[in-house]
Amino acid sequence: MGLQEYFAQLGQGIDLVAECSGLSVPALEKMGASTHDVAELTCLHAIYFGSTPYTGKQRLAVDAARRNQHSLSTLRLIESFTRRVKELRAAWNLRVELCSTPGEQVSAVAKRRVRELRVPHKYRERALLRQHPNGLATLTVTGNGLDMTDAFRTIDQQHPGASFIARMLGTTDTDTSSDISPDSPAGTSPATRTRVTTMAVLRLEDYGKILRRKGDDVLVRTTSGAVITGAQLVERACANEGLITVISRVQGPVDLYRFERFASAKQRTMLAAEHPTCAWPGCSIPAERGQFHHLTPWKHGGETNIANLVTLCHYHNGVNEDDPNAPPRRGRLTRNGGTIVWQPPHTSR
Repeated sequence: MGLQEYFAQLGQGIDLVAECSGLSVPALEKMGASTHDVAELTCLHAIYFGSTPYTGKQRLAVDAARRNQHSLSTLRLIESFTRRVKELRAAWNLRVELCSTPGEQVSAVAKRRVRELRVPHKYRERALLRQHPNGLATLTVTGNGLDMTDAFRTIDQQHPGASFIARMLGTTDTDTSSDISPDSPAGTSPATRTRVTTMAVLRLEDYGKILRRKGDDVLVRTTSGAVITGAQLVERACANEGLITVISRVQGPVDLYRFERFASAKQRTMLAAEHPTCAWPGCSIPAERGQFHHLTPWKHGGETNIANLVTLCHYHNGVNEDDPNAPPRRGRLTRNGGTIVWQPPHTSR
């Protein structure tokens, strides 16, 4: 075969694809086709001559490709663009248009059409925090374009992390109300640094025995026989600590004490003392991002008290088997001897 005849055959790409009808892969390889050629020809044959719900568009594409004498390389180019279109009808419309386009214009037309068909990404206001193994973290905030631009200008690019923190949180742990702009939206409050507070755990059985609850406190009979409140016990044992949680080896967390005043999130802080992270085995989500979980569900008579509460992350709070009569799936948490334990599925309740 001379070069003129060879190039003439190349210009009949769609007819070469059509000749693959009824030929198996071994048959094509026996004719001298390489593995790459076989894969390409069988793929193109399936598109232009195979089964499709859009037979009318398929015929239009074949006729247009034959009329424009598209080569195999042009057909490959067309398919590289139609693969980027997810919706099948739109992909066939694009294929018909490109097959109807002269070969030298296919690439330019295809790029323009793909851009027009691309669905724009929908952005919304949100904030994401990603922790890194080396102790750094990345904070991504999406908000009003003008506001974000103004905020970005305040960042020192030589020290972006330090300058951002200084701007947002201030340089001290004290009240930062003076940093709020008069133009700040109503209801905004100053950002403050996370405080690190000492948490001491007092084992109740080392000092006495709990008698009963009295209001917002407990009564304890000490080893000397005296009956005192939990607050008095804590004051005598740990007067110099910041936060003290009294934990019983049998009942688990009993109460939380703080000398200045009682904590507003008392139960949550007590649970964090027992489990700094999600209590589900192997989970490291911090307790401060967790949820209250009733070991005995509220709808089954469970009370909202410390003995019946544990902190779980959003995911494990959802997969925990609350209903003791439901088919077992992932197991559940329970309190055994004052300790939170995981009870696997298929075990007796």
